Parts: sequence; C-alpha cells; structure tokens
Amino acid sequence: MSKHFIIGCGFRQYASIESFESALSKTPKTEYYSGICVPEDKMSHKALCAFAKKLHLPIYGVKSDAISGTDTPTKSSKIINIRHTGSVAEAAALSIFKTPARLISTRAISDDRHAVCAIAMGVDL
Repeated sequence: MSKHFIIGCGFRQYASIESFESALSKTPKTEYYSGICVPEDKMSHKALCAFAKKLHLPIYGVKSDAISGTDTPTKSSKIINIRHTGSVAEAAALSIFKTPARLISTRAISDDRHAVCAIAMGVDL
C-alpha cells in the first residue's frame, strides 16, 4: 500500500494563486502530493484550478457533511459557525481518505490571509 499526501485547502473568494502558494510554502515538504482537496462547492475557483494545474494535481471535492463531521486540531469559531468544523483545510485533507489518516501539518495561513493549507497522510483514497 502506498502513502498519499493530500493538500487540504480552505480559502476566501479573493484567494489568488499566490495565496495558495504562500500557504503551502509554510507547510513541511513531502516527497510528493497526490492531490488537493476542498469543499465541493469551491472546486471550480479560478485560482485554485490554476494552482492545481501548476502542481499537476487533481482536485478532489468533499461533501459538506463529511467536512462538518471531522474533528480538527485547529478550532476557528468563525469556521465552526459556517462549516461546522474547526478548520476547512484540515477537515478536507482528512475527509478524502476512506481509512484513517493523520495530519502531518495543521493549517498554514497565507501571507494575505486569503488561503490556508494543511497536509494529511493516509493510504486509501
């Protein structure tokens, strides 16, 4: 069984490709990434798609009920009220796995504060 490293992203509508790059640059480096995971309703965001294309990675969408049921180390009261989880990036990264996964990086916030990235590692997507 091979390991998968998934980038979970949370972001505001004004996020740019630079926002995503900034947030990812603040996470520990991994050997490779298997994909980017976001809430389903944000999959077509223009800058996210450009970011994924630049990294040659697929974008996976996670249903909102999977995100809302995921416990995360980070607890943002604003995100708890909106998405019913502590961190969209952390929850998205963990939620895509069919078997238990673990975060190797909690959310990292971009310099412009428009995007966050977290990294999860697991086996079964």
